[in-house]
Amino acid sequence: MVLELFLGPTVDGTTSRLRWICACGLAISVYSLYVKMKLEEDENYRPMCDVNENISCSLVFKSVYGEGFGLGEITKLNFPNGAIGCVFYLFYFLSSFYQNHWLCLAQLIICTLTLFLCVYLGFLLLFVFYDCCLVCLAIYFIHTWLFQEVVRRYRRLYM
Repeated sequence: MVLELFLGPTVDGTTSRLRWICACGLAISVYSLYVKMKLEEDENYRPMCDVNENISCSLVFKSVYGEGFGLGEITKLNFPNGAIGCVFYLFYFLSSFYQNHWLCLAQLIICTLTLFLCVYLGFLLLFVFYDCCLVCLAIYFIHTWLFQEVVRRYRRLYM
């Protein structure tokens, strides 16, 4: 049943990879949201992603950049990054069931813009926090992989 959802009878390799990537991104976003909520609830909570002082996700999640990507003053978007990630990956997963030209183009544009956001957040991680957030790195990897698959899908369908 679950496998059919990802690999239905008419799904090509690019689309099924896209769905698996979205499922991984959604899982990590849910974990990120869970950690953020637990950190707000319990000051002494220590998540699995806090390995030591230099490898810590709670430092990032507790910061101003843990909500709205630190752009809340500009965008008025003050939801936890994990919640935004959940919506983002769920949208991409659901939209993968459609092969509409404009939808694929919108996916490509949005994915490109959010890839720049990943570069921005990665820069902050290295040069502002001097930290290694394993959850953040996983999302950056997944998002880069998602971008590659979106480009492949767009080329396969419309070029």
